Amino acid sequence: MSAAPGDVKRIGAGELRAFIQDAGELKKGTLLYDGGQLLNLARYENKLFCDAKGSGASPYKVSLVYSDAPAPAFKGRCSCPARTFNTAFCKHAAALLVAWARAPESFAVSEAAPPGAPGGDTARKSVKKGSANAQAMMKSGVEQVGTLVRELGVSGVATIGGDRIEQMEKLAEALRENRLRRLSARTLDLAALLRRQAAGGRQARGAARGALPAVAYANVMADLLLTARKLEKHLAGEPLDDRHVEELVGKTWKASDRKPAGDLTLVEYAFSTRTTSDDFVIRESRFIDLESGRHFSEKQILPVFLAKRTEPKRSFAGEVLAGARATTYPGYPPLRVDFSDLGDKRPLDAGALEAVLARALPDVGAALAALQEHRKDVFAPDLVPVAVLTDTLFARGARLSAVDDKGEALHLPDDPALEERLAGSLRDARLRALLGDVGIDAALPTLWPLAAVVEGPLGLELRPVLDQGAEQGSAARGGPLEGSAWNAAAREAGASPAAIALGEVREELAEALVTGLTGLSARATDPLAARLRDLRLEKQAALLQTLPQRPEPADRLDDFIKLYQVLEMALVRLAGATQIDRASTERVPTYESVAVARPDETLSPDEVARRRAAGAMNRYVAAVHHARYYAALPASELVANIFPIWADGTATPTIARTFAPLGAEAIAAAEKALTVKAGRVAKLTAVRVLQAVVLHGGPARAEATAMLGKVEEHAKDAGLRALARDALDVIDVAHATQPAGPGGDWVRARRAARLGRVHELAKTLGAAPTKEERLEALKALSELGDLAALPALRRAFYGDVARGVREEAAYALAQLGDVEMVETFVRMLASRSENEQEAKIAAYALGFLGDVRGLSELLSAYADGYKPGIVADAIRAFGPVALTPLVDLIEARPELAKRAAALDALKKMDDAAVAACLVERIEARRGDADLADKAPLYLKLADVHAHSRREVATALIAALSSAPGKEAQAAVKAAQKALGVVKRSK
Repeated sequence: MSAAPGDVKRIGAGELRAFIQDAGELKKGTLLYDGGQLLNLARYENKLFCDAKGSGASPYKVSLVYSDAPAPAFKGRCSCPARTFNTAFCKHAAALLVAWARAPESFAVSEAAPPGAPGGDTARKSVKKGSANAQAMMKSGVEQVGTLVRELGVSGVATIGGDRIEQMEKLAEALRENRLRRLSARTLDLAALLRRQAAGGRQARGAARGALPAVAYANVMADLLLTARKLEKHLAGEPLDDRHVEELVGKTWKASDRKPAGDLTLVEYAFSTRTTSDDFVIRESRFIDLESGRHFSEKQILPVFLAKRTEPKRSFAGEVLAGARATTYPGYPPLRVDFSDLGDKRPLDAGALEAVLARALPDVGAALAALQEHRKDVFAPDLVPVAVLTDTLFARGARLSAVDDKGEALHLPDDPALEERLAGSLRDARLRALLGDVGIDAALPTLWPLAAVVEGPLGLELRPVLDQGAEQGSAARGGPLEGSAWNAAAREAGASPAAIALGEVREELAEALVTGLTGLSARATDPLAARLRDLRLEKQAALLQTLPQRPEPADRLDDFIKLYQVLEMALVRLAGATQIDRASTERVPTYESVAVARPDETLSPDEVARRRAAGAMNRYVAAVHHARYYAALPASELVANIFPIWADGTATPTIARTFAPLGAEAIAAAEKALTVKAGRVAKLTAVRVLQAVVLHGGPARAEATAMLGKVEEHAKDAGLRALARDALDVIDVAHATQPAGPGGDWVRARRAARLGRVHELAKTLGAAPTKEERLEALKALSELGDLAALPALRRAFYGDVARGVREEAAYALAQLGDVEMVETFVRMLASRSENEQEAKIAAYALGFLGDVRGLSELLSAYADGYKPGIVADAIRAFGPVALTPLVDLIEARPELAKRAAALDALKKMDDAAVAACLVERIEARRGDADLADKAPLYLKLADVHAHSRREVATALIAALSSAPGKEAQAAVKAAQKALGVVKRSK
C-alpha cells in the first residue's frame, strides 16, 4: 500500500529484507518482537515509536522515520549503545519494523511524538537538532577518513590485517548513511583492494604485498584525500558547487531546485537496465540533443522489490523527441532529466542522424580536449560523454582505436566482448561517428562506445554497441594494468616513448605509497626526478626532491598526492591521440570501416583458424587473410567447390564480388547452393551473390532478381527470407533515379512499419520485468524475420539475466544467419567441460547456422562423446560441407563408426555425395598396402545407402582384385557380399 503524504507506508513481512539489509539484525529484531520485548507502540505522522526492554533499568527509546523520496525507506534511531555511528539499523529498530509489518493495528495513533523519544521534539527544534547532528556526523566521518589515509600513507599496507579491513567496510557503511557518498564508495574500493592483497599475500605464503595493484591503490588514496580535504573546507563554511553537492554528499533535489530545459530535440542512443550491488534496479536512457549537442540521461531508480511491480521506464529507441521539456538535476554531463513533456515523437530518420553528425565533435583532438577539461575538476566523474566523428577503426593486436579523417586515433578498451559487438554493428556498413564515454584506462585516453552512426546500403543508421546488461560507459572495465602489462598495452596501443616513461615514473610513485612514505628517501626520489626533468617537468621534479627532506612522513602526504595527480594530467596529454599511417594499413573487406596493418603474407583458412584459436590473431586480420585467399582462387574453382567455400561466412563478401560479373554462371552456382540440402550460410552466400549480380547489371540481372523474389516469397528459412528482402530493398534504392528521392523514399516508407514493430519488440525485450514477457517479444522478433532485430537479439544473448532468454536469443540469432556469432558459439562449445548448458546451446546454434568455421569444434565434441545425438544432428545440418571432415574423423578414429549417431548423420546426407566421397578415397589409396585394412570401414559407412553401398563395393573390388594377401582377398569377398554376388552369411 502507498502512504499518504506525511504518513507511514504499510509493508508486508516479505518486504522487510528490502529495508533491513543486515539479515542478522533482522533475525534478532524478529526474536525481540516475538518475545514481547516492545512496549508502547505508537505512530505519529511519518514516524513510528516504541520502548524496547534492554539490559538496563530503563527501556531504550526507539523510532523509525519513513520517507518515500527518492525511494521508499525507513531510518532507525535508538538510544541503545549499539546504535552508534557505525551501525545502520540496530536490532531494536528492526523489531519495531517487524511489528509494523505484522501488526500495524497495534500502533496507537498519537497527536504528538511521545516525550523523550528520538525525534520527539517540536518540528522546528527537530529540524535544527537533526541538522546539527548530521553536520557532526559528517565531520566525524571526514576526520576518520583523513586519519585512515594518513596512517596508510605513512606506514603503508604491510601491517594491515583483516580486522582493519572490516573496520573500513563498516566505516564505508556509516559514511553512506551520513550522505558522504563519494567517500563511502572510495572507502569500499580501498577495502576491496586490500582484501585482494591479503588473499594474494596468503597465497604467496606471507608475501607482504601480495597481489595489490599499486596504481589502483594510489588512485583510490588520492581520491580519498582530495575529497576529504574538500569536505573539510565545506564543513568549515565554504559552500559547495551544486555539481559537487551531488557528487560528494548527495541530495534529494526538489523540482524547485532543478533547472528548466525546453525545446529539446532528443535522440536516444543507449538504453540499459542494471542492478547495483545494494539491490537497486537502474533503467537508463542516454540522449543527445540535436540542437545543442549536449548529452542527457533519464533514469528510473528503484529497490529490487519495488522494481518488480513498477511499470518499467520505457526506451525511446527509434524515435525523435522533438520539443521535449524537462528539468535538469545539478551535476555533470550527461545531465539527468525529469521530463514534463515528451514533445512530438517522430520516427528516427536520416535527417535526424545527419543532425547527430553535425553536432558531433569534429575529430579525436576535440574529444581529448573535452576529456582534459573535464579532468581538471578532480571531483568530476571518471567519464565524460561525447559524440565524435570517426570513419575508421584500426585493429592493432587485441586493441582497437577509433581514427578520424586526420589519422588521429583514440583508443578503445581492450575488451573481446566489445570487439564482437562492434563487429556486428559495422558489418556491411561504413562508420561515420561513435557515441559513448571518454575516460582513462591503463593511463590511456579511452573511448567506451555505446552506439555508432553508420552508413549502410539503405542510408544512415544508428546501431547500438552497448551490452544491454552492462553499466553505461564502463562495460568490462577492469582495474588499471600494472608494470609490464601496462607497458605492453601502452606500446601495443601506440603510446609515445615519453608517455610510457612518465607512466613508469607514476607507477613507481604508486609503489612508494604502497610501502609507505616513511621509507621515501632521496635515493628513491632522485632518479625519478631526473627522469621527470628529461620529460621537461622541472617543477614536478623539484617538488619530488623536497619530499624526503621533510622530517615528518605525514607532512609529505598532501604534496605527494598533489604531484601524483598532476602527473596523471601530464600523462593524459602525452598519451593522447596516436597517429595512424593509413598508407601502411589495409581495409578489411567484410568491414569496410576497419583497417589493419598490412600483412606480409597470405595464410590459408586452416592456418588462420589455428591462430585464431590460439588467440594470436584478431578477427579483422583473419578476415583480410580469408579475403586474399579466396580472391586468389580462379572463379572456376569457386564454382566447382561451392562446398565448403560458400559455407564460410568470412568468404561471403569476396565470393559476391568475384561472382558479380559472371552472370549465368553465378546464377547456376547460387541455384545449386539454394537447392542442395546444405547449411544456412551457404544459402545466405547465394543470396549475396544474386544481389551482386543484379547490382552489377547485364543480361543476367532480371533472372537474378526473379530468383531473389522467389526466395523472399517461398523460402521456409526466416533468415533467408529476411536477407532476400533486404537485398531487394537495396536493389530498389540503387536503381531509383534519385536514391534520396521518390524511389528511395518509397523503399524506406515500405520498411518503416516493419522497423517500427522491430523497435517496439526490442524495447520490450530489453526492459520487460518478467522473463515470460521478454520471451514473447523474442519469439515475435524471430518470427518477424527482420535483420534489423539482430542488435536487440545480441544484447539479449549477452546481457539478459534469465538463461532461458539467452538461450532463445542464441537460436534466433542463428536462425537469422548472424555469422558474427560463430566464434562466440565456438568458444562456448569449446568450454563444454566448464559449462555444459551453454555448450549445448552453442551446438544447436552452430548447427542452425551451418558456418564451416564451427564444424571443427563440433567434430571435436563428437569425438569426445559430448551429447552425441545433439552434436550429430548439428553436423548433419551442415549438409555436404560436413561430409569430408566427418569421414576424416571416423577414418582417424574407427571406433566412432560403432556409434549409431555417426551412421545416422551419414544416412541423412545425400547418397550420391556419400558414395563420391568414399570412392574418391578408395581411388586415392589404390595400390596402398593399408587399403585392405580400410575396406571394412568404408563398407560400413557406405551401407547407410543402397546407392553408396553399390558404388563403394564396386570400387573396392576393382582396386583390390589383383592385390596379394589374405586381407585383400577378404576385403574383396566382403565387397562382393555387399553387392549380393556372394551370399551374406547369416
